[in-house]
Amino acid sequence: MKNFLVTAAVALAAAFYPQALLAAIELESTNQPPSELFALIFGGAGIFLVGIHFAGDYLQQMTSGTVREIVTRVARNRVGMFLWGLFLGFFTQSGKASAFILSDFVQAGLIKPRQAAPMVYWGNAGSSLIAFVSMLSVKIFALLLLGVTAFGLTFHYPKKLVHGYGAMFGLGMIMFGLFLVKNGAAGFAAMEEVSTLVEFIHGAYLLCFIAGLGLTLVVQSNIAIMLITIAMASAGLFGLEEAAMAIFGAQAGTGILTWIFSSHSKGTARQVVISQIAFDSIATVMFVALFYLEHWLGLPLLLSAARSISEAVSGQAIFVALAFQFGAAALLVMLRNPVFDWIEQQFPPTATEVLSETQYLHKNAADSPETGLLLVEREQDRLLERLPLYIDAVREEPGAKCEAPSTYHAAFVEISGRINTTLSEISRQGLNTASSDELIRVTKMQEQLRRFEDIVFQLAAQMSRKDISARARELGNVIMESADFIMLTAIDAINSREEGEIDTLEILTQDRSALMTKMRHNYFNSESELSDADRNFVLDVTILFENVVQILARYGVLLKS
Repeated sequence: MKNFLVTAAVALAAAFYPQALLAAIELESTNQPPSELFALIFGGAGIFLVGIHFAGDYLQQMTSGTVREIVTRVARNRVGMFLWGLFLGFFTQSGKASAFILSDFVQAGLIKPRQAAPMVYWGNAGSSLIAFVSMLSVKIFALLLLGVTAFGLTFHYPKKLVHGYGAMFGLGMIMFGLFLVKNGAAGFAAMEEVSTLVEFIHGAYLLCFIAGLGLTLVVQSNIAIMLITIAMASAGLFGLEEAAMAIFGAQAGTGILTWIFSSHSKGTARQVVISQIAFDSIATVMFVALFYLEHWLGLPLLLSAARSISEAVSGQAIFVALAFQFGAAALLVMLRNPVFDWIEQQFPPTATEVLSETQYLHKNAADSPETGLLLVEREQDRLLERLPLYIDAVREEPGAKCEAPSTYHAAFVEISGRINTTLSEISRQGLNTASSDELIRVTKMQEQLRRFEDIVFQLAAQMSRKDISARARELGNVIMESADFIMLTAIDAINSREEGEIDTLEILTQDRSALMTKMRHNYFNSESELSDADRNFVLDVTILFENVVQILARYGVLLKS
């Protein structure tokens, strides 16, 4: 917070006295000491990097509410994907950051991974658009932008634009930092001592590639390295070939960073991140190959095109950077289906994600209250039918193919949330008396189902314990199998809705408190040396069984109603 206030204060001062500040940092002469030039480059790069993080962080805070609605809409067509990808990439100034933001959207269920992939590709292209800024004289604009947005951030007015102020403040820092780097590089280029270094770098293409890669790993921004490279080329420190290889190396570096930072991601979120890594890998290999084909065979390819467009090395480097990003994005968008088929095969969805898919509910389920309630009830029945799998998962049976109870529980929570959302949407509509009554009944069923699932999950967790004796586990198995039998009976009753099945459920769900109390009493008296773990286990499983019976008894009442 302190750093932010300091930065804001500097920006405010710059807004009122831009010409005075510029006069102090404008280094057009060649008599500046190297220490000052280095400080200018180093400080400019620091401001540049902070600006990137500023813009990206505030944009991520904007990815809620209206922004999320926009994403779901633009993901439905190719033009929307293209424009959103460019927007996201430009303001985050990082293809990697764009990929992680989009992976969050996928995890939230807003878009599908295949919809996110093209936006990932165009996000890389969007991040490179800042290269145009390096061609412009934006020093006054950058300082004024810093000043205006700092006012908004300081006074939080209007409040709804604060995150936008933050993103634009970051953009101002990016432009101002770039200005400082360019001036520092120009000062170095005018020094005779630097000419030796320039001669050493000339023709060392692999070294430039490695330098671009290594620096990207350090600063964690390929765009920063790209723009600094362009600034150096503008100052005459790099030729086109050296600048191009440094840019290619920077893209390879961001692919490595994305892989490192995504090690914790799984399933569909990882598919999105791998799309970014695929972009970095394919683009780097393709353009490095084009570079050497042109260099060794003299074919008029990328570098020749760059030289035909601009006489200045900086303009040529910008063309290479844009061609790299946009060309690779266009290619991968055309190849997105085979590329994503491979990604899906290598990185399939997690078991939780598969189980979290709804079978009956859809986005428009609440449009018709009567149909929506029917779909909700079918989804509830399906979740209820899944509960015996919790018990199957903890049975010590060889060859049993069940997921862990925690996996089923996570999927239940996800689907249950969608059910609650649908019921809430239905409740806000104008309902007749019959629909209102049905809504109340289905809502009560949902509450009972939620409580029942929690009890079964706790029972499975108790049966998974490793600190209990064989005697206690034997008693637990008896209780677990009894609970499983009553659950299966309840499922049959729900599926059939037949009076005989419901009556059987009613008999099985009579109060079992006295029976459980007697069972606990007999067990405690029969064991001469009873551990605390065994005592707590027996208490827990018998109480949980009582809760199972009570919940299913209420289910039977709701079925009769």
